Amino acid sequence: MKKFKIIYLHIFIIAVIPFFINCGYHLSGAGSSLPEGVKTIAIPDFDNKSTSPDAQQYITFAIRDEFIKRSKLDLIDDISKADLILEGKIKQFIVSPLSYTARTSANLYKVSLVLNVKLIDRINNEIIFKSEGLRFSDSYDIDSTDFFSQESATIDKISKDIASTIVTGILENF
Repeated sequence: MKKFKIIYLHIFIIAVIPFFINCGYHLSGAGSSLPEGVKTIAIPDFDNKSTSPDAQQYITFAIRDEFIKRSKLDLIDDISKADLILEGKIKQFIVSPLSYTARTSANLYKVSLVLNVKLIDRINNEIIFKSEGLRFSDSYDIDSTDFFSQESATIDKISKDIASTIVTGILENF
């Protein structure tokens, strides 16, 4: 009886192991939709069609930083020497009041951004990633004396969320 249990256990292990080997599980950050052999990326300042003059600085810097942290690509300034170019356009930047104080001044705002991005493979002259109409938003409370620093902190947070989403989309092939 004991021999049968051992035999059944061996059969079970042999039958189950292939499922675990090819289950498709992979570690986050281990995949890549980037073409073989690419080593460099240029990320020029995003084109800013919004009403916020500083939005492209926050977003471009956050995306550059995210690529440096999460990819093996070298970030370079010279577009003509880059294997890949990530271009972006900020379509909208909207700040809207969400609630008001008893004196009818706004004390809660919503910041919304809409942008387009595309990653161009210069070696093969093709677009390998494209996303249009990406929307991000966050809200912030204000103290009437500190409106601008709170807005800046919110834009910085949204920029980091945007960067994480875009870089994940590119590196993980989503």
